[in-house]
Amino acid sequence: MGKFNGKISAEFTPPKTWVLEKGLSFITEDLTDADIECLKEVGANISTSGRVTCKKGMVTDLASVPRIAWNVIAPWDVARAAVIHDHLYATLRTYYHSDGMNKETWKRARALSDKIFLLGMMSAEPQISKFKIKSAYYSVRTFGRWPASAEV
Repeated sequence: MGKFNGKISAEFTPPKTWVLEKGLSFITEDLTDADIECLKEVGANISTSGRVTCKKGMVTDLASVPRIAWNVIAPWDVARAAVIHDHLYATLRTYYHSDGMNKETWKRARALSDKIFLLGMMSAEPQISKFKIKSAYYSVRTFGRWPASAEV
């Protein structure tokens, strides 16, 4: 699975975003060298060791969970994994609208981004229930295509 470098340190900026006050990273050994290269190609901040890093100042909404669903899965339940996922999707959006965009690379990088989200949730402390992990993961797999390709 993986490990986060610590807790989220962020300031709320109404109406619904947060700004990281310090960097947040997640490292996993569950990515191949080819996976890492694919994510680098789309612009992700990932090291050769598999560490994805969100820099201080990054803007995030934590998790895009509709308020009506908060009693099932609230944004703070999966917050650290969601911040890492937000960074990866931001790079996907930029890549999607670039001149050198390759659709197969984009699709693979999106699947890898969602895999990292899953690994992050599975590595969270305190532990997240399997029901919430599966609900969040299958939501991004089903509906993430549009946020990952929306206008920058």
